[in-house]
Amino acid sequence: MNEVSVIDFAPVDQDADSARFMEFVGNLDGDVLTALEEMCRRVIDLSEGKGSSSLDTIVERKMYNTDIEIYQAQPDALCRSIWLFTHFNQVFMDAQSFHIARRYRDHGKLYSAFETAAEVSVALAADDIDVEALARCIGEALDLKARTTVTAIDLPKTDNHPVSVMVAVRHGGALSSFLDHRDNGMRETRYYRPAEEAILVYTPSLRKLEVCAQGYVVRDKTSRAFAEHVLGQDLSSKPLTGRNFNLERFGASFQLPLPDFPDVEVTAAKVIEVETRLGNWRRRLLLQVTVDDDIEKFADTFMGAARAAAARFGYSRVGIAVKFTRRDDGDSATLKLWISSGNTSNVQNDRDPALRDLGIRLLEFWGLSEPQQLLGQDEVGAYFDNLLFLYNYSEDIVSGAVLSNAGMDCERLQSAQILEKKGRQEIVLIEADGETLEAELGTGPVPGTLSVDGPFGEAFGVRAAREHVEYRIHRNFLSEIVLEALKRELGAPIAVTSTDHIAEFGRVPIGNHTLPIYLVRGLETLKQPALLDLEFRRRHLAGPGLVLSAGDTDIKYLGPNVVIPLQRVITVIQDEIILDPDELEGAFRAGQLMVQAADAPQVIDHAARRATLHVPGKPPFNLFGEKTILFFNRLVTATRGGQIDVPTGELMAGMGSKSPQQLFSKHEWTELRDVYLCNPRPKSWRLCMKQQPG
Repeated sequence: MNEVSVIDFAPVDQDADSARFMEFVGNLDGDVLTALEEMCRRVIDLSEGKGSSSLDTIVERKMYNTDIEIYQAQPDALCRSIWLFTHFNQVFMDAQSFHIARRYRDHGKLYSAFETAAEVSVALAADDIDVEALARCIGEALDLKARTTVTAIDLPKTDNHPVSVMVAVRHGGALSSFLDHRDNGMRETRYYRPAEEAILVYTPSLRKLEVCAQGYVVRDKTSRAFAEHVLGQDLSSKPLTGRNFNLERFGASFQLPLPDFPDVEVTAAKVIEVETRLGNWRRRLLLQVTVDDDIEKFADTFMGAARAAAARFGYSRVGIAVKFTRRDDGDSATLKLWISSGNTSNVQNDRDPALRDLGIRLLEFWGLSEPQQLLGQDEVGAYFDNLLFLYNYSEDIVSGAVLSNAGMDCERLQSAQILEKKGRQEIVLIEADGETLEAELGTGPVPGTLSVDGPFGEAFGVRAAREHVEYRIHRNFLSEIVLEALKRELGAPIAVTSTDHIAEFGRVPIGNHTLPIYLVRGLETLKQPALLDLEFRRRHLAGPGLVLSAGDTDIKYLGPNVVIPLQRVITVIQDEIILDPDELEGAFRAGQLMVQAADAPQVIDHAARRATLHVPGKPPFNLFGEKTILFFNRLVTATRGGQIDVPTGELMAGMGSKSPQQLFSKHEWTELRDVYLCNPRPKSWRLCMKQQPG
């Protein structure tokens, strides 16, 4: 769908005033207005600040002089953006890609950076890239069904970046639609695939490959495809190298030991800047000193409680000044480094290869940097149990004790960017003299330990520090890895996260059936599993299918779908994930047979507060809570005994309420009333069945 022609403004006279125009726009469908608003936002974005300069940069490189003159003759920046959007939409999209890349590079969001092998740091221009071949290569790597397009643009040298090449990769996303009014008053469904994009920036002089995209897996596979196809790098022997930066050591001290390198003598290394966030990213405390000052003393004097908090929760940025002398020529110099928690440091941007190499060696020597190694496909299989445990975990923050009990390799999962150290616990509960007390964790007598102090300062020994480290789960990246692995094994057409707890794989051939397949997480810990059941009931048009549960569960059905724990149908053999299709088909058939074979209503108990209501001819209905189960047990028992209409008082006896509606949420009652539960007579209820027993 050509986005420029989505809306037909022909009915509006060109001389119409703003009131007439607003009236026309106000009568458009909501979906059309959303598309229009998105276009306007993009046009305005490239008419302000760096957006306008991004537009100018790309226009100068992509258009002929005559067109550039018309562009420059427009009255102002907004008019230039509108003109380019309507007349040269592809150039506009390239400018938007460039602007997005600048923004991502500045802020480090949705962004990854890799170092290429030394022998590939050759000059590269946009014209050197076979964009059609690269598009095919990336499309295969990402398993894309829609057409992939690639645009390459030379980027000029700026104050912050050397000469680079930008590559924009675009492809159609999942099929979407909106309703539009036709001239005859009827509503027409328009289908389209919204564009999805990955942007690569390669800087030969820095041997640096940056990639900006929504997904971690997309960034990884796109950068690998570029390195192999365009740069000719053999990734099997020399993989792309990313870096993780860790400021944890500064929680104890700002002192840095001096390394002994063969090519340089490091004569001094001092921390000259520290920054910590106060509660959120908008509030920060920054301390800067000169290279001759002792930052330790200034921090003790001026940071106070903020330093104690930073020691526990970490610094967000640290600056270091390093004095060194080269051994070959005796020249001395000062190297200034800064590191931000996450994946950002100026060491990656130094234009002098020797200084860049020295900076990397220094950070590795101090334990501030380590190579980033994403999980390979064989490792995904080897760690799949761990990945599934984390995927199913209900919170985004997990303690070291939980991970230790689950047998996690925390160091490997950190280097793979699945886990990130957040800090450590400050308060724990302990048992003392038969009482439960709050105890404070402090720095232990030796590395790797924590002291445990009671509420009145009494000592309760030491504990292993690793048990009380708190880790943040990179939920988006983890989900991509798990879903991609299952999609590949299922042979599914898609793998998308639709809600916080539900992922979809589309319709998948399973034996003699083609079924909608879903994955749910945290099913056993949901506070209101009934809401998830209702969510699947709303998807009933897809027909009955299979719901794979990432964790163990006693729930047998969600809506019309059979639920099966994933661990029952999956095994890992020699680091390869094997999904048993016969087990999947058997689970589906068994669940459907139970529903179809029921010629009389029944309530099947699964746990103390969970059961399933089976009514012939209807999908199973999950019951949660003792009173709801008791209510339907009474109704089913009476129905099977030949009593069709059961008095409300008999059904509600001892429940503390007079109406069954009070036992259910508003959404549950909507699904039950006149579908499973009817009251054709006052003060009585019956099951909604075509043929009553007896």
